[in-house]
Amino acid sequence: MIDTTRFLDCLLSNEVNKVAGVPCSFLSNLINATISRNIYEPFTNEGDAAAYAAGHALAGKKCAVIMQNSGLSNALSPLTSLNELFGLHVLLIIGNRGADDEPQHRLMSGAVNPFLNALSIPVYDAADGENAILTAVSSLKSSSAAILVNNKNVFSPIETSHVLDSAAPLRYDILKAVSECAKDSIIVTTTGFTSREMYCINDRAANFYMVGSMGCLSSFAMGIAESIPHKKVIAIDGDSACLMRLGAMYTLTEHAPDNLCYMVLDNGGNESTGGQPNAKNQSRLFDIMSSLYATSLIKTPEDTLQFIENFYSKGKYTQAYTPIRMGSVENLPRPDRELIFNQSSRFISAIGKIK
Repeated sequence: MIDTTRFLDCLLSNEVNKVAGVPCSFLSNLINATISRNIYEPFTNEGDAAAYAAGHALAGKKCAVIMQNSGLSNALSPLTSLNELFGLHVLLIIGNRGADDEPQHRLMSGAVNPFLNALSIPVYDAADGENAILTAVSSLKSSSAAILVNNKNVFSPIETSHVLDSAAPLRYDILKAVSECAKDSIIVTTTGFTSREMYCINDRAANFYMVGSMGCLSSFAMGIAESIPHKKVIAIDGDSACLMRLGAMYTLTEHAPDNLCYMVLDNGGNESTGGQPNAKNQSRLFDIMSSLYATSLIKTPEDTLQFIENFYSKGKYTQAYTPIRMGSVENLPRPDRELIFNQSSRFISAIGKIK
């Protein structure tokens, strides 16, 4: 196990004075350490973080970009057409969630090295500790460099505190309220604890648990709603996922399918990776949503029940924003792998039966 404080000290001594990115559970302790030093810049998309680091590089500074392996796909465009094109090299620290991890990481676990090799970005193993940093930083003269973290327990524990709004409801209670009045609607839930909790509350064939593809839920749900116009669709997103592809909401609210209800639950952070914040200040997501389309503010499970009933009665596109607090049920189960791999066929069979 690497001493996280020493690892960060080594980064700082090699003039890496900023760390930007999107959290990964493999990197939560390192991120917590950067937060405690006030050098962490939270971003909602890995590509934006890579561009931010390129700006530092152009100004003669070093900024590391932190992400999990799935986020590399978001970063490929700036890495190829900005960072490497103009020689604005950055240090990438990538949590390489592997084949024995959750199903959504199965393909990317084997694709990280080929992607980086195609970009001529050298790869180093974080298990080598300070040596990995020294060799990676020296590589920045000719290209970007990547340090892979291949195990969740590479970094020693570093805790961080979270400010909790005790008046806000738990995500579980909002999801339970949705489930209670969902009737025969299709329910689509975003990656992370939202899908895990809905699975725990009431697993049903007309549910679809989007365990990966962070940020794609609204577009995915819109595709379902437009293809099955006679069925009600309830899509439940998280703040970090919504923000990752915020432009999708612009398109969603333009189309506004009459049979779609879109809800965003906002706890201000990336809870499933350790609760790291997704912004430096108070959330502005409700204002952004409201600027695009009339948005209901839901504060309680009772509000949720009324909101869903209104959606059914009006027969028009509706969207809602719900501030929630961090926290989940103890020993929260995950959908088993067989269900995840087979849920498309299960869903299709269920929709066919309830036409």
